[in-house]
Amino acid sequence: MKRRSIILAIALVIILLGGILSVAVDNDFGRMHTQRLYLVNDNGYTVTANLFIPNAATAEAPAPAFIVVPGGDCPSDIGSPWATELARRGFVVALVDYSGCGDTEADPSSQYWTNPDGAMELDTVYDFVESLDFVDSDNIGVGGHSMGSLYSYRLSLVRPVSMVVSDVRFNDAPAEYDFNFVQISATHDEGLLARLSTFDEMYTDPFLCGIFGTEQIVPNQHYGSWENRTGRIFIPLNQTHQDDMISGQFLKALTESVSTAMGAPNPLPGDDLVYGWKVVAHILMIIGLVGALFALGGLLVDSRLFESLKLKAPEHSGGLKAGTKGFWIAAVILTLIPVALFFPGTAVGNAMASNALFQLGTTPNGYVVWMLFSACALLVYLLVYHFAVGKKLGATAKSYGLATSDGEGFRFGHILKSAILALALFLFAYGVLLMIFRHANTDIHVWTNSLRPFNAARSQTMPWYFLAILPYFALFQLCGSVLDFGDDRKGKVKSIVLGTLICLAGMILLLVFHEITLRTNRPFYTGHFAHFYLDLLTNLLPQFAIASALASYLRKKTNSVYVGVFLGTAMLAFGMVCTNSLAMIIS
Repeated sequence: MKRRSIILAIALVIILLGGILSVAVDNDFGRMHTQRLYLVNDNGYTVTANLFIPNAATAEAPAPAFIVVPGGDCPSDIGSPWATELARRGFVVALVDYSGCGDTEADPSSQYWTNPDGAMELDTVYDFVESLDFVDSDNIGVGGHSMGSLYSYRLSLVRPVSMVVSDVRFNDAPAEYDFNFVQISATHDEGLLARLSTFDEMYTDPFLCGIFGTEQIVPNQHYGSWENRTGRIFIPLNQTHQDDMISGQFLKALTESVSTAMGAPNPLPGDDLVYGWKVVAHILMIIGLVGALFALGGLLVDSRLFESLKLKAPEHSGGLKAGTKGFWIAAVILTLIPVALFFPGTAVGNAMASNALFQLGTTPNGYVVWMLFSACALLVYLLVYHFAVGKKLGATAKSYGLATSDGEGFRFGHILKSAILALALFLFAYGVLLMIFRHANTDIHVWTNSLRPFNAARSQTMPWYFLAILPYFALFQLCGSVLDFGDDRKGKVKSIVLGTLICLAGMILLLVFHEITLRTNRPFYTGHFAHFYLDLLTNLLPQFAIASALASYLRKKTNSVYVGVFLGTAMLAFGMVCTNSLAMIIS
């Protein structure tokens, strides 16, 4: 108890230190401050943004402004690398939650596919920024990552902007331009390569050539005049689509071009970047939060309130001993099941329309369908194993962690109490995130994964994603029973660490293969937006690994799967719901 209490205290200190460092970076160590905006559009919908305000920006010396738009489905905080570095150079920066993202409500009339003049709520934020007396209202730029680029361009059609920054290829018809334009694209951008034979086709793209006023664009060549707002430049970078959000070379290209085109009040070298420290801060907060959950979970299981959840260990593990031939055969089959069903599952899910229950966009719903496909296969795997092998090894319900008592009877109270404990741990983690969001004015994010409190609409859809993910995660944990690492302390540690890695090995190798082929040539498979599903495994797999390790730990503590399954499923559903946008159009 004492050791876990010490670990819990250390974990909380780590979270605090991470939060302090994050605030320091966001405020440029006292040279600027941030403000979370809650605006209301003309239709009465809430629109949120995070405003970065340099101290030097005053009514007497108004600063140019820049609106940063994150990629598709992503909440605003994901774009903080762009916002932080531009604000350090003296720009007032509005980091926007567009329609359906973050805490911005989905207003169908604001969306460009239902309204020709729709601007995804960027116009609402633009109007607010323009009204600020410390902003130069004649010098407001906009730029975004991925779909954020498209939304930025759409804003330029309904509001006067001085600059647009893009990293994608447009399908829109060129309009009349009165703003500077910068294209910064990754040569290994999987979204671009899915629609092009080679990246070089970007230099003859009709839309871009229309902007540049040439039949073929020369990369890194400056066209026109920044002063006359006819400046254009195309900067290719040797990286991938997701790298655009956080890579040093992208931030260098971004800050240098925006600073030159719009006139930075505080010019800094392009390689003068501090955002890496915020990445460190967020990793510290994640480590602290995970450590706190392990420590608190152990403390609560050992407490008088929940000690009844600790059942006796089964007489027979029912699993195959580590290192045996059967062990490795079972492990290989287990790890290949989700890989084999990944592409067909996400393909079917990609066609799944958002609805009143499952309100998230296409990508998370694709993952849900894949998980349901995999759950069916895992159930077959477990049944075949049990009747072909497990029964011969003496496996029972207790061997798989399904028992609810030390006797033969079924106790619903055990499951209910397990759910209560899981809920208590989840609410603890949620409370930590809430404190960070309110007092440090940030989510916890790494790349495109954002952990943050959510609004009423997200709370309503959360239970349905929990129920949809539950079969897969539960069967994932149950199937882990076929791998027996031993009952000693060393074996328990191996079952948590190595067991999780073995079960995820296939998906990890798939991701690695995707990254290698992407960075050396082109995506090996692009059908049904598969490249996006593969990319976002960088978010899903770490979440799954943490949830699975925590579930395995709680199973070893209780000799029952229920607490860990409930908590792990809630963690995965939460990560999916708070990261992704709500549906723009509910059928």
